[in-house]
Amino acid sequence: MLRIGFFLAVLFACFSCTKTTTTTCSNSLNPNSCLDNSITIDTSKINRKVLIIGVDGFRSNAMQEEITPFLFQLSHSPNVFFNSCHHIEDYTISGPNWSSILTGVHWCKHQVLDNSFTDNQLQEFPHFFRYIENADTSISTVSIVNWTPINEYLAFSIADHAPTESITDEMVYQQSVDLLQNQIPISPDILFLHFDNPDAAGHGHGFSPEVAEYSNTLTQTDLYIEQLFSIIESKRANGEDWLVFIISDHGGDGTGHSDGQDNPHISNTVFFAQHPNLQFKPNQLSSQVDLTPSVLDFMGINSQEFNCKTDGSSIFQ
Repeated sequence: MLRIGFFLAVLFACFSCTKTTTTTCSNSLNPNSCLDNSITIDTSKINRKVLIIGVDGFRSNAMQEEITPFLFQLSHSPNVFFNSCHHIEDYTISGPNWSSILTGVHWCKHQVLDNSFTDNQLQEFPHFFRYIENADTSISTVSIVNWTPINEYLAFSIADHAPTESITDEMVYQQSVDLLQNQIPISPDILFLHFDNPDAAGHGHGFSPEVAEYSNTLTQTDLYIEQLFSIIESKRANGEDWLVFIISDHGGDGTGHSDGQDNPHISNTVFFAQHPNLQFKPNQLSSQVDLTPSVLDFMGINSQEFNCKTDGSSIFQ
């Protein structure tokens, strides 16, 4: 009962929030002012590994014990950063949000304003894989996605492995298992996954925990995540140092999520980070641009170019 009461209190606070805007974001930054491309590396951290699990269309109040039992329990773990008020971009659709998640800058810099990726500035504000590859080309970067624009526009030209063929969530899961357990076709150090079924079910039937088609996809995704965590725990037991993130691009209401910055069902989603012994900032109200600086911080990569361009901050103390 205490856990349920705490969770409901968090959701009440979350859904009482007023609109959050990217008021600190300005596209007036001249990329020529970020010409220092020096990188320093903490050699005690550079061999660490990261799994990022993206779940498209995951609205906060759908994370319930009956729907996502593993994630519900994970949210109460003492070694987890969890935010159910995780705020998204002013453009409340996939393209702008996945771009902000993976570049560490807001929409007004990367200029992905819709799902067409037209006239973007991703060359100037690239996927965080670029900073990792610049630091150490031996680090294997991999992106496996259901929604192919993530790889087509963000990861393909940078990652060591980022297929652009359309695949199902089940295939995303199976390929991730092959990568993690069997190193097929590569042994990943940084692995990004994207599951899309919750978003598809929301568009088809409704974004609500009361809608069986939507909640059932989250239950299946929760099972995928639990099984991936089991693999990561085995790797940790064998001496590998893994950090796991779970993040979404937006929630949803009715069968849509466009123009939803004022709607808490759309603008608030979930963000997890889990590591067995690192300390997280206790009161950070995270947003999409915080994932990338957190990954680079964990890996011990300090890029002056990224520091100049980013809008985010690391969640680590």
